[in-house]
Amino acid sequence: MLPPSLPQDDTPDQQLQRNQAIAQQREDYQYSQTAGILLIKTLPQSEMFSFKYLLERDKGLVSLIVNTLASKIENIFDPFEKLEDYQEMFPLLPKPSVLETFRHDAVFARQRIAGANPMVIERVISKLPDNFPVTDAMFQKIMSTKKTLAEAIAEGRLFLTNYKGLDGLTPGHYERGTKTIAAPLVLYCWKPTGYGDYRGNLAPIAIQINQKPDPIINPIYTPRDGMHWFMAKIFAQMADGNYHEAISHLGRTHLVLEPFVLATANELAPNHPLSILLKPHFQFTLAINELAREQLISKGGYADTLLAGTLEASISVIKAAIQEYFENFTEFAVPKELTRRGIGETDLDAQGENFLPDYPYRDDALLLWDAIKNYVRDYLNLYYTSQDKILKDTELKNWVSKLISPEGGNVKGLVPNGELTTLDQLVEIATQLIFVSGPQHAAVNYPQYDYMAFVPNMPLATYAPPSSDPTIDETTILKILPPQKLAAKQLELMKTLSVFRANRLGYPDNEFVDVRAQNVLIKFQGNLKKVEDKITARNETRLEPYVFLLPSNVPNSTNI
Repeated sequence: MLPPSLPQDDTPDQQLQRNQAIAQQREDYQYSQTAGILLIKTLPQSEMFSFKYLLERDKGLVSLIVNTLASKIENIFDPFEKLEDYQEMFPLLPKPSVLETFRHDAVFARQRIAGANPMVIERVISKLPDNFPVTDAMFQKIMSTKKTLAEAIAEGRLFLTNYKGLDGLTPGHYERGTKTIAAPLVLYCWKPTGYGDYRGNLAPIAIQINQKPDPIINPIYTPRDGMHWFMAKIFAQMADGNYHEAISHLGRTHLVLEPFVLATANELAPNHPLSILLKPHFQFTLAINELAREQLISKGGYADTLLAGTLEASISVIKAAIQEYFENFTEFAVPKELTRRGIGETDLDAQGENFLPDYPYRDDALLLWDAIKNYVRDYLNLYYTSQDKILKDTELKNWVSKLISPEGGNVKGLVPNGELTTLDQLVEIATQLIFVSGPQHAAVNYPQYDYMAFVPNMPLATYAPPSSDPTIDETTILKILPPQKLAAKQLELMKTLSVFRANRLGYPDNEFVDVRAQNVLIKFQGNLKKVEDKITARNETRLEPYVFLLPSNVPNSTNI
């Protein structure tokens, strides 16, 4: 490996050498599309999974195979006979954490802030959506309070999950018929309890299963509605699972990284400092995305089989999520994204306390964001010692131009006016890429087994419409939940996606050639240790530990 250098600092012979390297990389890393999603044309040998990766993955999957053989699941599309049958799907695998508690309202609500998809909840700022007519009477009865909704909103204590992006999608089919799909609205309230560091919990108040209100065919359910409330929560969890898989997970980690991996190979020489910084965080990303193309978003693949919509409908959701991300790239930086939802670090009440005091994803993510940002700044400062260095870097300029171009990603929101002119801009971009590659993917990938392997907690599709029959019972619920074969398929996917960690944040396979950069990396590792200690201390006082953003649990790249 040549020492890192900027193109303008090289001799003519060195510039020729780096241009030849870029030309070869352009041959190896060609752009293509699958269903309108940017993906590499052919995976280069150098990007394929290593033998060590495959060995570790396959070793982890042995337990899944043995569990499948030991389970009593029949290969049929009939519903289970009782809810407890879903619990029997884990004769040898670890029991998911929600196996016994998934019906509890507190467990349902906590998944919005510390579950598989902590990316949807937002604070109600002025009023509830017009199509969600929760009344003061409903709120007061559930919360045992005299306060009105308007007063609770003014205090900043009402929160919403709105799955309107799923509204109108074409439901998918399975061997016995057509799935059902829902786009719920769910209202929550922060409920103080007055003790401990985390002085309360999030309580669910009301669920409307679809977007168009109707007191007969689409009523609002509350925790006082018995089995209908249980049913409504299932539809809400199904919607959250679809949002998670299509948007939070596949769309906004795996697939938003693809253009950056390709642009880095196409426009930056191997010894460009930015390429050297980013490459460890792109390890196996193209390979796992290639696997997603073959097994997830293909006809008969996991998305087609398990998600609620047709394959085409699911892909349309994925593409819309990617487009929104690229059009507003800098707004999806963690601090800004949290603030946009009204639950950021500076969203404080009159007492100076956060409106949502307990939000483990936010609190731990911000620690990692700051550590990564300091690392990126320290590293880039070694090479960009003045603004002039940024402005004269032709490879960096080509990298930005490629990303912004329609054929290179169409990342319109990357930089103002299409030009990167300051080190601060580059630091923000690189920080966001490394955070998405490591912590963000870890936060939405590794909780999947705990919260989605036990299918009644978060089914990826429903198989009967909501029932308004006043006498619904467990048989009704079982018809709504995935049948035996598809439940087993969902368990298989969740185990496969979380079976092992191929690398560790801050610990690349190869050391930097530049001794100065090695020292920056050592400093980063020390800061990650401090973050680990802080999160560990937090977990001792939390209602339950949140372990998914412990740096030792966060991979260095999106690779599974």
